Amino acid sequence: MIRETYQGCKIKVVKGREFGWARVIVNGVDQGDHIESQEKALESAKGTIDYALRVGVGSGRFPACWYAPGTYELCAEGHAKPIGGECGHHWCVGLRQTAAA
Repeated sequence: MIRETYQGCKIKVVKGREFGWARVIVNGVDQGDHIESQEKALESAKGTIDYALRVGVGSGRFPACWYAPGTYELCAEGHAKPIGGECGHHWCVGLRQTAAA
């Protein structure tokens, strides 16, 4: 098992059920099995966190578990959004556009 904190996110990687598989948990949310070693799965999770930070919490592209706790808040639909900002998830954007029309 590998445990690491990266960019404020807690990552845990454990062996999967079969040889060559690894299971990734980010901030307590199970991300499922990956067909790779534990080390490669950890690097993949770090890369996803880096990309999520690059596109930003306001993009609506990643669930809340990929951001450090305290750097976002949840909208009424449960999506991560910037603190005090609007949700960028396509569902919430559509709701706002429908309400404005």
